[in-house]
Amino acid sequence: MRGIAAEWILRGGAFSDGMGSEQGPGSAEPLSARVVRARELEPPVSFQDGGYAQIRPPESLADVAAASRLLAERLRDGTSIVVHGDYDFDGIAASSILRRGCLLMEPGASIEVVLPNRYETGYGLSDAGVLELADRGVGLIVAVDCGISAHGPIAAARARGVDVVVVDHHTISQDADGALDLPDANVVVHPHLPSPEDGRPLGDLCGAALAFKLLWATAREFYGSDRLPEVMRRELVEATILGGLGTIADVMPLVGENRAMATLALRSLPGTRMVGLRALLAESGYDQAMGAVHEELVQFQLAPRINALGRLGSAMPAIELFCDLDDDDAGRRRAAELAAAISEVNKARRREEGRIVEEAIARAESEGQAGDDHPIVVLSAPGWKRGLVGPACAKLVDRFSRPVVLFEEGDDGLARGSARSIEGYSIHDGLQSASDILERFGGHAAAAGCTVRVDRVAELRAALLAHARSKLSGRVGGFEPTISIDCRAAVTELASIDHINELRSLAPFGQGHARPTMLIETVHPVETRWVGASSDTLQMSFAVEGNRLVKAVWFRAGRHRGAIEDAIRRGPLDLVVTPDVDTWGGRTRPKLMVSDLRPAGH
Repeated sequence: MRGIAAEWILRGGAFSDGMGSEQGPGSAEPLSARVVRARELEPPVSFQDGGYAQIRPPESLADVAAASRLLAERLRDGTSIVVHGDYDFDGIAASSILRRGCLLMEPGASIEVVLPNRYETGYGLSDAGVLELADRGVGLIVAVDCGISAHGPIAAARARGVDVVVVDHHTISQDADGALDLPDANVVVHPHLPSPEDGRPLGDLCGAALAFKLLWATAREFYGSDRLPEVMRRELVEATILGGLGTIADVMPLVGENRAMATLALRSLPGTRMVGLRALLAESGYDQAMGAVHEELVQFQLAPRINALGRLGSAMPAIELFCDLDDDDAGRRRAAELAAAISEVNKARRREEGRIVEEAIARAESEGQAGDDHPIVVLSAPGWKRGLVGPACAKLVDRFSRPVVLFEEGDDGLARGSARSIEGYSIHDGLQSASDILERFGGHAAAAGCTVRVDRVAELRAALLAHARSKLSGRVGGFEPTISIDCRAAVTELASIDHINELRSLAPFGQGHARPTMLIETVHPVETRWVGASSDTLQMSFAVEGNRLVKAVWFRAGRHRGAIEDAIRRGPLDLVVTPDVDTWGGRTRPKLMVSDLRPAGH
C-alpha cells in the first residue's frame, strides 16, 4: 500500500478483525486491544502498576558489585572523586544521580562533576583532562555515559595512580579477532556485558539508568544492608525519575525494563523534590493542574532545553539546576532564573539548527546525495556548529529516509560531526569500516560521533557510500519512507476523547513503541486549508454525528502540496493518522495528526 509521502506497512494481525471502514465505536474491540494485538505485545506496564517490580536489581548488571564496593570505599576514606559525564541530558542526569546520592551518603565527601565542553575538549575523557585531575589529587574517576572507547585517557589516569570506573552504554569496539576491546579501567559496567545472573546482556539501558543501578548497589554496600534508610529510599525515587527521563531523552527502546523506568519517572515527576526540575517543568509549560506528565513533554520540552546547553557551550548550569539548589525561597528563585536562561539558550539553538537543516537539505539535493543511487548523505561546512549537526542529521534522516553524517569544518583542519541512521543499518558499523580514514569515532547503531580531517571528507564519503551500498543494496532505488499502521479505525471512534484517552493505557510511547497509528478509509473533508508562515501545514475538518467536527493536521506537508490537492479534488480520502487531543481555552478536543493520505481505494 502506498500513500503520497510513504509506503504503508500493515502490522502483523492488524487487519485480521474484518473491521470495515464504517465500523462504529461500540461494535469492535477497543482501540488499545487492536494495537496490542497488531504489535504482538504483552499488555504493557501501565501508570497504575507497581512498576518497581519490573526493575531488575542492580546485581543483574555485570560488575556493578565491584564498582559499588570501590565507590563506597572511596566515599568512606575521603578520596577526592570526580564524576565525569557527558553534555547531553542522559549524561547530565547520570552525573546528577551519582553526585546527589553520594553526597547524601557522605555529606562531607569531595564529589565533583566534570562535563566536557565539546568546543574545548570534545566528547568524553581526554588525556589532558585526566592528567589535570590527577594533578589536583583526584583519586577516583567515575565515567558515566562515556569512557568505553577512552583507552588512552584511562591508561594515562591509571599510570598516575587514579582509579577509574566506566559506566557506559555506547558500543564496545572489537579487536581484529572480534573480541570485545575494553579499556583498562578498574571496573567496567556495561549493559552489553554478560549478566552474572544468567550470562546474558541486559540490553539497551541508558547512562542514567545504569547510574541509578550503581547508586542503588553503592547504597546497599555503604549501609551494609538491603534495608536502606528512609532518606536514601526517597533519593532513589529521585534517581528513578532522572533515570527514566534519561531513558526517554536518549531515545532508548521503550520496552521491558526501559518501559518500566520511563513509566515510573513520568508517574513520579509531578511530585519531585528537585526544586530545579520543578522549575524546568514550569518553564516547559507544565502545571500541576494538568495531572500526569506525558512523554511528549520530556521529548519536546525538557530534553531539548537541557541538551541545548551542551550544544552551544557549557552544560554545567544543568548540574546546578539538578543538584545544588535548596527548596527554600532563595533556591526556588535561583531555579526559576536558571530555567528561564536555559530556555533562552534553547531558542538560540532552534534558530541556528533550522539554518543548518535548510542549507544541508539544499546541498544534498543539489549534489545528488538525495538520489536513489546514493544511500547515505555526508556533508560538511565551516559554519555548522558541531553541537547542532546531530539533531540536524535527525531532521535530514526524516526527510531523505537514509543515514546522514554532518560535519563542522574547524580552523584546525579537523571536521567534527555526528551521524544518525535508519532502522536496519548500523552507522557505527559504517564508521568502523572507514576507521582508517577517521581520527576518532564512537556511538552505536543508530547514532554516532566522529572526527576526520577536512581534506579527507570526500574520501570518507566514498567509503561510507560503498559500505551503505553493500548493506542497503536491496533498498537502492527505493528510499521512500515507510509508515507502520496498527489498525483500522472509524473517524467516529477517533472523535471520542474517551477512546483517545484509552490509548494512553499503552503509554509511554517512544523508540520501539511508537504512538498508535490508524488507517481511516473513505472519508470526505468538509474543509481544507493551508496555514503557517510558509503555508506548509494542511488543516482539514471531518464531520461526525451530531454536527460535530474533528480536526486533522499535517505538518510540513508543503512539499507534497500538488499531490495532496489533486487527491482532495478526486473525492474521498484514506488517511494515516495518530490520535491526539488539543487543549485550548479550557476545552479539550480530539485532533488527528496526519502522516499521509491518498485517494480512497488506491
